[in-house]
Amino acid sequence: MRRELFRADRARAAQLLERAPYVHLVGVVDGKPVAKTVHVVVVGDRVCFHAAPVGEKTSLLGANVVVFCEQVVAEVPSYFMDPVRACPATTLYQSVQVHGVLERVDDVDDKAAVLRALMRRFQPEGGHAPIDRRDPRYDELYASAVRGLLIAGIKLDDDNGDCKAKLAQNRSAEDVARLVEKLWQRGAPGDARAVDLIVAANPSVTTPAFLRVPDAVRGSIAFRVAVDDDHALEAAELLHDAYWNAGVTRA
Repeated sequence: MRRELFRADRARAAQLLERAPYVHLVGVVDGKPVAKTVHVVVVGDRVCFHAAPVGEKTSLLGANVVVFCEQVVAEVPSYFMDPVRACPATTLYQSVQVHGVLERVDDVDDKAAVLRALMRRFQPEGGHAPIDRRDPRYDELYASAVRGLLIAGIKLDDDNGDCKAKLAQNRSAEDVARLVEKLWQRGAPGDARAVDLIVAANPSVTTPAFLRVPDAVRGSIAFRVAVDDDHALEAAELLHDAYWNAGVTRA
């Protein structure tokens, strides 16, 4: 079901695509389905990947394709919500599908930008010369390889990106509060992050007791129980002058 209350925006779609360990690329060639698994990055308004210049992926160039990925947030057992019936068992998840024409990227600088983004994502520690034509070593190290690689992409915008975050938005306030409490009590890997995502997706629900900060401390602001990359700068700012952080860089 595609329901507006589950729909997320382009920024969330790009975030999910960039964080997925891999995505699926699917199309039809000569009446037959073709499915591939690829690493992607979002560069500008395109979801891009690299591949060899020959092979099955090239048969999808110029065709309508779908790129999609999904992320399970939490498996919710039935007894969280009902002591007897199996019906309430469900899965909370986030997913994105991008529909469009797969296009070849031919501009050398655009290809290099995609490859740099892939390296930043999958080798963030560096340890290599930059893939940049301004680098004096570029011609020797990369020019031939960049020319020979296939870089392809699909445009990502609000019209062709279908992003869904199913995080209990269709549940009653009482059900959401109970679900969050149960996840916190279970404490399985990922449950703290699930709590954070559910609370953020249901702002009208009363903050659960275990997330409330005493009024004397912060007014009505709520605790967070999971901090991801989006909050790294905020966390660094909070901790920068801690005595035990002396000598530790912000990075």
